[in-house]
Amino acid sequence: MNLEDFTKEEQAQIKAGLSTAEITDKEAAEKILALVPAEWIKKIPFLVRKHATTKTVERLAKQNPELYAVAKKKGALPEKEREELRQIVTDIFEEKMNKHKIK
Repeated sequence: MNLEDFTKEEQAQIKAGLSTAEITDKEAAEKILALVPAEWIKKIPFLVRKHATTKTVERLAKQNPELYAVAKKKGALPEKEREELRQIVTDIFEEKMNKHKIK
C-alpha cells in the first residue's frame, strides 16, 4: 500500500503525523502484540503501523484494565488470560482491517 492508495484527507493526516498512544509499559505492549498473527501486522501499511498498534494497546488497556494489568506483570502470560487477550486483540485488528479494507 502506498500513500496514493489513501484518500486526500488521509494523506494529509499521514503527512501531518498520525497520533500515537503513549505506552508506559513496552513489555506489556510487546506481549499483547505478540498475540496478533505476524502476517496481519505486516499487512498494515508501514506509514500507519505504529499508530495502529499503539492505539490498539491503548484501547485494550482502557477497555480491559484487569487483563492489561496481568500483561504488565513479569514473565509469561497465564494461559486463560493469554487466550482472552488473544481473542480481544485479534477482534480489534480484524475490525480495523475490515474497516480499512486490508486483506
